[in-house]
Amino acid sequence: MRRVLIALAGFFVGMQTANAAVVYNSWTSNEGHSGNYVLTVSQAAAGALDFSFTVEPWNAEALGLFVNLGNVDLGSVSLSSIAPAGKVTLFATDTTSNACGAGCNLNGLSVPAMAGDDGEWELVFRLGTQGYEGIQSFGFRVAVDGLELTESMLGTVAVRAQQLCNAGQSLPGGNCGGSDKSWGLPALTQEPAPIPEPGIGALFGLGILGLLTGLRRRRV
Repeated sequence: MRRVLIALAGFFVGMQTANAAVVYNSWTSNEGHSGNYVLTVSQAAAGALDFSFTVEPWNAEALGLFVNLGNVDLGSVSLSSIAPAGKVTLFATDTTSNACGAGCNLNGLSVPAMAGDDGEWELVFRLGTQGYEGIQSFGFRVAVDGLELTESMLGTVAVRAQQLCNAGQSLPGGNCGGSDKSWGLPALTQEPAPIPEPGIGALFGLGILGLLTGLRRRRV
């Protein structure tokens, strides 16, 4: 019983409000099949967004990421918390171009227009370089000077990938020399579970700790 009370106390005292996350995991490709891309975008501090991009199961290697934020004009954009280090760069902002660097474009991919959109990709990222590098996942934080980025701005995204594997095969082995151009919409929004405010949780935790202290004194 005492161990249970200690665990409950730790939970309530250390409890924090969960963050929401927008997930992209359903894609339309110009090829026979798409890479198994999973893009998760979550709210960071100070109006920034954290991007986490992986391919799971690993059947392609990402080369470019295009992000539509609707009808907004961006100012100075900064990237931080880049992983792997040096493997994510900002290629363009507020552009109608489908280019993302050497060997990287969306040419031939039909991406549906968003209602009220300005027809631009607000953010275009270059992920790694042309040619197989063995990178399955990328992560980075995006902030814009003078603009608070929020998850509600997120719309269509598109991916250019290299080393696309044949169906049923995966990297680093297998026949994986193809390429892919895919677009996707938010497939899932994870909302934080309703929990007490941190201050109330702390009071619960302190109350349980007080009960434990009383029980200890009675045994003495």
